[in-house]
Amino acid sequence: MNGLTDYITKANWVDIFTIWYVLIDDAYQQLVASLGHRLRQRGPEPLFGDSEVITVALLIETFFHGHEALGLAFVDQTHRDLFPRLLEQSQFNRRRRALTGVMELIRRQLTNVLIDPLDRTRLLDSAPVPACTYTRQNECETAMGMDYRGVVVSKRAKLFGHRFYATTTTSQVVDRWMIAPAGLKEGKAMPEFFTNQADLFVLADNGFHAPSEIHWLHAQRQIAVVPAKRKDARVPHPAWFRRLHRRMRRLIETAFSVLTVVFNLETPGSRSLGGLLSRITTTVLAYNLSFLTNVELLALE
Repeated sequence: MNGLTDYITKANWVDIFTIWYVLIDDAYQQLVASLGHRLRQRGPEPLFGDSEVITVALLIETFFHGHEALGLAFVDQTHRDLFPRLLEQSQFNRRRRALTGVMELIRRQLTNVLIDPLDRTRLLDSAPVPACTYTRQNECETAMGMDYRGVVVSKRAKLFGHRFYATTTTSQVVDRWMIAPAGLKEGKAMPEFFTNQADLFVLADNGFHAPSEIHWLHAQRQIAVVPAKRKDARVPHPAWFRRLHRRMRRLIETAFSVLTVVFNLETPGSRSLGGLLSRITTTVLAYNLSFLTNVELLALE
């Protein structure tokens, strides 16, 4: 059985770039049509289009672990025919950051194709996104203050930076995500995370054990959050439910492993909050786009 990201090493890169551009540009044009006007209110459209910027950003995150200079040099030297008006790095970086919101809207459009609207089950987890080493926190300009000081219990380590939250379906498609300061406890982040959502059944780990927030979500938004119970719980879950819960937890842990190992989630290397948002947005888009990429590559065989 092929893995989700096996195409990175097995498929023809030109085919991958072409598929990405077509999928991104189709979604971009649908977005513009839904707005009823072009995104830029003044001036002519750029020669290097927004869809091209997003496609190259995906290439950089997927094949070069976010190293913009290396990825742009690769495109310039080997695929200039696909991107004849490629921008130099500083221009590209500015355009990419300006398109962060557009990339997230495109991701949501593509994700709607992957998720059954009747599927109301979600898996919730979080991952650390360090801004710097804890000992150099006073020199960090990306995140400043006590709000960004937290702990990664699973690694028995301190964290200075942010925490990435996401829900996936049982088929491991990322549905919703956000980043928050590392000092915010996971359970306390749930009301904000589930803004504008309702009628969900959510399985989470015991880090999300926050009775008041769980009760509020159930009463106000009909969202049932079921965290794993701690070992010393007075009333543990039934054995069959614990087995189901562990099996579901492995699914989202695998998704987070791909986001971390393949798409470099935990070490984005950005120097500003805007850069961090841009890179994580690109990362999540690249991850979800992998599902559609495999379908399109299979059709080409």
